[in-house]
Amino acid sequence: MRVRLARHAGFCMGVRRAMELALAQAHHGEGPVFTYGPLIHNPQVLELLESKGIRVLGEIPPEGSVTGGTVIIRAHGVPPQDKARLKQAGFSQIVEGTCPRVIRVQAIIARAAKRGADVVIVGDASHPEVVGLLGHAQGRGRVVSRPSEVAGLPQLKDVVVVAQTTQTGENFAAIVQELISRFGPVEVHETICEATHHRQDEVKSLAQEVDGVVVVGGRNSGNTQRLALVAAESNKPVFAVETEEELPRGELAHLDTIGVTAGASTPNWLIKRVLRELGAIRSEREGGGSYILRRVFRFFVRSQLLVALGAAGMTCAASLLQGLVPHPALAATAFFYIYAMHILNHFLDKEAGQYNDPDRAQFLAKHRAFLIGSGIFSAAAALMLCFMMGLWPFVIVSLISLLGILYSVPVVPPSLKRRLGFASLKDIPGSKTVSAAGAWAVVVAVLPAVGFEVWQPAALALAFVYTAVLVFCRCAVFDVLDVQGDLVVGKETIPIMLGEAGTLRLVTWLLAALAVLVLLAPLAGLPAVLCLLLLIPIAGLALMQRVLSRGDVLIGAASEALVDFNFWLAGVLALAWWII
Repeated sequence: MRVRLARHAGFCMGVRRAMELALAQAHHGEGPVFTYGPLIHNPQVLELLESKGIRVLGEIPPEGSVTGGTVIIRAHGVPPQDKARLKQAGFSQIVEGTCPRVIRVQAIIARAAKRGADVVIVGDASHPEVVGLLGHAQGRGRVVSRPSEVAGLPQLKDVVVVAQTTQTGENFAAIVQELISRFGPVEVHETICEATHHRQDEVKSLAQEVDGVVVVGGRNSGNTQRLALVAAESNKPVFAVETEEELPRGELAHLDTIGVTAGASTPNWLIKRVLRELGAIRSEREGGGSYILRRVFRFFVRSQLLVALGAAGMTCAASLLQGLVPHPALAATAFFYIYAMHILNHFLDKEAGQYNDPDRAQFLAKHRAFLIGSGIFSAAAALMLCFMMGLWPFVIVSLISLLGILYSVPVVPPSLKRRLGFASLKDIPGSKTVSAAGAWAVVVAVLPAVGFEVWQPAALALAFVYTAVLVFCRCAVFDVLDVQGDLVVGKETIPIMLGEAGTLRLVTWLLAALAVLVLLAPLAGLPAVLCLLLLIPIAGLALMQRVLSRGDVLIGAASEALVDFNFWLAGVLALAWWII
């Protein structure tokens, strides 16, 4: 079955911000943590927050009855009176988690009420966001959910109209026309969130290009319900689900292409689980050969064979940059080492994998015995090959292998953990990306020089930097994709420290600097044609960075394969240059 994921599916800016605030308090805050009302409309996320010790505060305690603790205002916002009562109750910290776009609507209403205007809010009267908006209207607010309700309004003057941020544009426009017909000119503020516009417009066009649409999100989420209604206007079958378990596999098997979208309160890991299940369904229209090829491709990527082949290819490129003849033993060492470290660390770091990549997590669980066994064999094979090459290759690979195995293992005593802030190497902010880049560069670039005992400082430096930067950028790109899951488990990755946009900018600058360095390398006597060819993988990674920065989403193993293909390509291009 072919699956197409909407570009703007999942958390919107406001929901993501509220989640980040809540998880930061859970990992680093002191005292009990509460959200005033459900943080967002998604039961699976609320269960996750509860597992992290974040409880929902249903009612505000009496004045002075609380001694400390943190309350997070949910993304929908609350009336200002409620904030004041929370402070009076005795909570030590009130964290503003209201979506900035909702805050803007609150400010418009507050200004209008201050001058004595009547405020009409287009929205659902019982929705938490609308309840909060009414609290800023100083008793001058009215809620209208459909055009026919305008006739029931009292006579109003100086009318100001705003919209609940998740309303549909069509409904808002229709109500505004009814208000103008009855009250004459009105002051209109079109406050529907851009993310809502994008999702609704996108699902309209997506529904025209697929055989059916799956909408993922909580049943109590207003914007998710509207997405399903918009999709249904296409007269295509629409399946609204909260989790992958609700997918009607029998009905979906009759379809060839499925479009997937998700509400603004739906986390990435739920979307990925739905995508995984859809990908496993064999459409009645799909040929047997196509289905088998798709499964083989998935195994090739998920088993780490592709990235391991990329390491072997990079070794050939690094050897040729240093004027060395590519040696099968060196390529095999890189293949076995990278395969072993990636496989074993995926098992050691499986908690984050449940959220970041449910498809891989399922794959690892299904093939656990084979993967662990082949990982141990590969580690032993890499060490054996190095031992045959000499003492120093064996020592170098033994040391970095030990560091790789210990990366996820708690090695710091609890007494020191409180002082240092980490228990294992993986707890050090940004350590995963930096350590992976360093390990690759040692195996790919340094090992050939040590094995052949040929030292060309300029060539070795370029090979080391070329490998380290490409791998660093690879890891950073995947960390951007994994940021939600890493937030859940409290990992301090580079995107969490710098932000997703900041990380993508860093990747851009690093790749640009590397391209300049490679272009200047022939001035130091390195082969000019080879250097030009090695610009192509840099361009490939830059293209992937561009795809991510635009918000495009590649489903399943496709994104991983397209990134790792650049490492394999570096080896192929270098070998082609050597042969020709």
